[in-house]
Amino acid sequence: MLLTSTGGLAAEKTPPPEAPAQVRKVDPTAAQTEEWLREHIEAWNDSEVHVTVKDCRIMVLDKPRERTEIVDLRGLLLPIEVIRLDSARNATLRLRVKQKHTGTYSMFRKCGPENRYCAEPTGKFQSLPYVDLTVTSVTDFISGRRTDEDKSLRLERALEHYSRLCGAMEDARNRLF
Repeated sequence: MLLTSTGGLAAEKTPPPEAPAQVRKVDPTAAQTEEWLREHIEAWNDSEVHVTVKDCRIMVLDKPRERTEIVDLRGLLLPIEVIRLDSARNATLRLRVKQKHTGTYSMFRKCGPENRYCAEPTGKFQSLPYVDLTVTSVTDFISGRRTDEDKSLRLERALEHYSRLCGAMEDARNRLF
């Protein structure tokens, strides 16, 4: 409050408090998403796997099963489905492809001398209609934390974001039904 020359009190003119600025999260770049996906697919899988994510392709070398699975996210059909297989405790993310018989978008190959022991994406391929990525189950130390659900949803969101950057298409049936 200010004292005016006439002896009366006048309200100090202060601007109203400003609303906090809306901070918009910036979407991760393709390179950031590739690195995040690579690290997390490896970290959340119980099997000994080696993951490469580059140029809209995910390549998972599953050493115990001696096979490599490759999915090209440009041919992915969205949405990505989170499922459980065979009453397992692990969550599985199923990535379906639109041209499942071409051998272009989703494939696997058995490691062997004829295809250079899976060192390079060359050799005999078998096309697949989908690729499954497993997210290993954990028991939460703090009950009610839902770590399994959280990590599978984060991986699903990251895969969908990267797929959209790569031009994946929404499954028409998903919009109609």
